[in-house]
Amino acid sequence: MNIKGLCAGDLMHKGVQTVSEAIPLVDAARLMHKLHVSSLVVEKANANDAFGILTRKDVVVALSSDMPGMEPLLVKDVMTKPAITVAPELAIGHCLKMMRMAGVRRMPVEKDGRLIGILSNSDLFRWYAENLASAERPRSK
Repeated sequence: MNIKGLCAGDLMHKGVQTVSEAIPLVDAARLMHKLHVSSLVVEKANANDAFGILTRKDVVVALSSDMPGMEPLLVKDVMTKPAITVAPELAIGHCLKMMRMAGVRRMPVEKDGRLIGILSNSDLFRWYAENLASAERPRSK
């Protein structure tokens, strides 16, 4: 299959892990470790709100900085919000351009205001690896 015919919904990962922006950052980090994920989508506070995203890098940077006397950090203190979201119908080529221009590695996939998946650079790399491998196999005559 040619990548030009693919959309975000074709390659997205459907098992999206979410978290509330109000929980302690340490708890979110423990959840990421337990689930073996590198990011969590931060839930909308209400229907008019936007999704956020918390990445492993956000956690490492926040927890490694020296901030004496501060209250424990919450997810909302370090997450990125709004997250750059895409529709499942968006062409993969456009998704790649958006990721590169915004400097992000993952984008939640949203339909009718609901989270339905997440598209990451790993999903794109996996597709390329699987399809390049099959394209390089010799064809039988």
